[in-house]
Amino acid sequence: MSRLEEGKPQMQCRRLHVLTACFIALAYAAPARATEAAFAYKTSYRNVAEDPDHVWTGTALAPTPKGTVTIHEYQLRTANDDWLISQIWNEDCSPGTCPTRLIRIGKDGHSSVAIDDMMHQVVPPDDPRFATTPMTDAQKTFARRPFVLSEDGKTLVNGDYKFEIAGAKP
Repeated sequence: MSRLEEGKPQMQCRRLHVLTACFIALAYAAPARATEAAFAYKTSYRNVAEDPDHVWTGTALAPTPKGTVTIHEYQLRTANDDWLISQIWNEDCSPGTCPTRLIRIGKDGHSSVAIDDMMHQVVPPDDPRFATTPMTDAQKTFARRPFVLSEDGKTLVNGDYKFEIAGAKP
């Protein structure tokens, strides 16, 4: 077994522990008020070399040392716009955050990046690593809806992180 292969189980275990710790910490964040709008899980693209939704291009799609890139998406439809959150698990991820973009999609189909930042690494509900992990109701809710649009539509909330939305109307 090569030295690289010997370290894989330890790296995977460490990453799982970090993700679990972040996931649990974020699960206790204040729940969304009824007037706030939560994003719903849309899909995951695993082991991609190209983003089907064209949010990520170039070096963002370069394979990690594990050889994979994964994209998780969440969506929200409002009266004015549709919103897409795309989080990429790539070489740029830290132990608890990953590059994430909030995309505004207008009624005419034109899309623009409203936020491009590092956000809490979210574990989508279809992730098999957590299928048997016991979770509280709050943790399950956070896992299903880790992104919330503020009541006034000017702020994206990701657990304890808050991001001002570019071009938000007063």
